[in-house]
Amino acid sequence: MTAATLRLATTLLLCVGASAASARPAFSQCPDGTPPPCAGRPARVASAAPAPTSVAVLYFDNLTRDTSDAYLADGLTEELIDRLGQIERLSVKSRTAVQRFRGRTLDDPTVIGRMLSVAHLVSGSVRRSGNRLRVTAELTRAATGVRVWGETYERASDDLMTVEVEIAQAIALGIGGRLAPAERRSLSERPTTNAGAYDHYLRANFLLARRTPVDVRAALDEYETAARLDPTFVRAMARIGLAYGLFVDWGWPYPELSPDSLLQRGFTATDRALRLDSASADAWMARGDLLQYRNPRTFEGVLPAFERAVALDPRNAEVHHQYGGPLTYLHQYDAALRAYRRALALEPERAITLDNISFVHLLRREYEDAARVIDSAIAADPGAYYAYADQGWIRLLRGNIAGARASAESALRFSPPGYAFNGEALMAVVEARAGDTVASRARLDRVTHGLSDPDRPGLNDGFIAAMGYAQMGDRDRALDLIERVVPRGILLWSYLQEPQFDPIRDDPRLQRLLAELRPPGVTR
Repeated sequence: MTAATLRLATTLLLCVGASAASARPAFSQCPDGTPPPCAGRPARVASAAPAPTSVAVLYFDNLTRDTSDAYLADGLTEELIDRLGQIERLSVKSRTAVQRFRGRTLDDPTVIGRMLSVAHLVSGSVRRSGNRLRVTAELTRAATGVRVWGETYERASDDLMTVEVEIAQAIALGIGGRLAPAERRSLSERPTTNAGAYDHYLRANFLLARRTPVDVRAALDEYETAARLDPTFVRAMARIGLAYGLFVDWGWPYPELSPDSLLQRGFTATDRALRLDSASADAWMARGDLLQYRNPRTFEGVLPAFERAVALDPRNAEVHHQYGGPLTYLHQYDAALRAYRRALALEPERAITLDNISFVHLLRREYEDAARVIDSAIAADPGAYYAYADQGWIRLLRGNIAGARASAESALRFSPPGYAFNGEALMAVVEARAGDTVASRARLDRVTHGLSDPDRPGLNDGFIAAMGYAQMGDRDRALDLIERVVPRGILLWSYLQEPQFDPIRDDPRLQRLLAELRPPGVTR
């Protein structure tokens, strides 16, 4: 299920890429017509008015004619969110909360403020011309639209970090009043002293968010350039580990490098980051993910790495979310739900986390709860293609063929290039249930032929194709695929617990594989 296979979809504080966001509807609602959260979703505490120190930094507009400079506006926005989020007395909305407002004008700030439940809004724009940068920023009271503060910065392009610091300090001062020395120091910290390295880092983040093999490869080149320009740039090294992990996770081919070589490169980067800064939560998080593939049958070291990341950055929703992944795979469901709910407490409308909570309910065969929570994920992010696919599988398991078809159509409509296989497999099963076996078989065969490596299919696309065959009653095709999937270990064992495989669960071949892959200490 995509809740499991896409656990890195927003990893290390990155949202889905801007190119996907532009195709999304702006807002949605729950199936009963109410706004999110939907019934069954972990509840938020209602309040009469937003906290006076609450703020949402809306994505800055890119006013440069060259669209390739869009990374600057995104990078500035996300850095401001990070910096302000370090001030404990401020309540700062996350990227996932503000991303659906990307590109919207601030004609009526009261509407956006009410929808985000914040007292203040930050907006602005970025324009680059040659080696000059023009940045405008404005702080507005959401309830009245009154401007609290505003400034225009005319600087050299390599002075972006200074501009970020000045804007963050002005916003914090405008909202919370006088800054304590520790707060001022926190807002002034720079990830690198090298402006060129920082520029490559921002370019890499923008590319990484797109989550395609070509873009992630390009992001790696940018991160590695950043690390060469500044050999002490810990953030860049941590993201190198993440990017190599994505290639292993998705089974993407990398020219002249085996999965083991990719893993080794990832570990080299994260180990280097941790030698420079053992308190880097990003590096510990990337290491935890890589360890799932170095030790696929035991998960040795995985939980301690994520626990270290949580301890270092307890206000980071992504850290809690990622920690919930291995807990889920090890079937420590209660602990996983606690981790996911901590992520939601920090970012209440986090679609990927809601999706993963739904996945836990699905593994427990709690279909009604799974359906309610997945509806909340879609209400929170109407463009979450992975959630539509998961919603469709849940509807299919509950006998709602028409609803499953609608979900599959939405999944296919919103899926970025290269990510449609879950929606395609779901649609193939829907077609089979509707009696169109010829179209169904042809569609699923196309999914199989499009696998990253048909001889050794990756975990993500291989098991989903197998899921489709299992649901269509083709035991041999399903099991042939499952037995070739790599890596073989706890991740595959966990995915095979999904109810979509129940039609072949009694098959001796599957039983032998499950017994072989069962994690140490797990009895069922």
